[in-house]
Amino acid sequence: MNLAPYLQETSFLDLSNPILSTRTRELVAGIDGVREQVKVIFFFVRDEIKYNPYVSFLHPEDYIASQTLQRGEGFCIQKASLFTAMMRILKIPTKLYFADIRNHLAPDKLKELMGDMFIYHSYCGVLIEGEWLKLAPTFNREMCEKIRVGTNDFDGFHNALLPLTNLDGELYVEYVKDRGEAADIPFAEIITAFKDFYDSGLAEKWPLNQR
Repeated sequence: MNLAPYLQETSFLDLSNPILSTRTRELVAGIDGVREQVKVIFFFVRDEIKYNPYVSFLHPEDYIASQTLQRGEGFCIQKASLFTAMMRILKIPTKLYFADIRNHLAPDKLKELMGDMFIYHSYCGVLIEGEWLKLAPTFNREMCEKIRVGTNDFDGFHNALLPLTNLDGELYVEYVKDRGEAADIPFAEIITAFKDFYDSGLAEKWPLNQR
């Protein structure tokens, strides 16, 4: 298998950005072993980069890994972009997965904007000792505790996807449609799908899209 596409820099995965590369190496300083390094980066992106579905999403720069790091918040695609870039800085092959999911416990504010179906939800595939593990560094621990959802902790050996139910046993995340995988953010494809799937006025409802 050609792993080169899963290690390369792109306009979104800006591995050579000095702020991004320095922060990545600081996080794993003194930590030996790929599994432990992946764990450190996973928990950093999941918990220190706060999940915010209301940030700007219409512009290419919204998805650049270093921008998400400096912004300190983002939604699933933006956080997956950051995690992927950090992994590649450490020479760990990483890809992006996409799927349509239904959030059965989406907050009313978000449901009013886009319903409970989130298309192009993104998570990551990391190659560790010959095995692709699927990791979703999406919902930070603080948010999960507020809405009574268990965190998808990564132990270094198993997938860490979003939980299907909350702590009360209620249906939470439902994976509806697999949209495949990619080595980079398919920006044009995502934006076209957003505009086709959601109503045409969605962009105007998102104040952070205005520049």
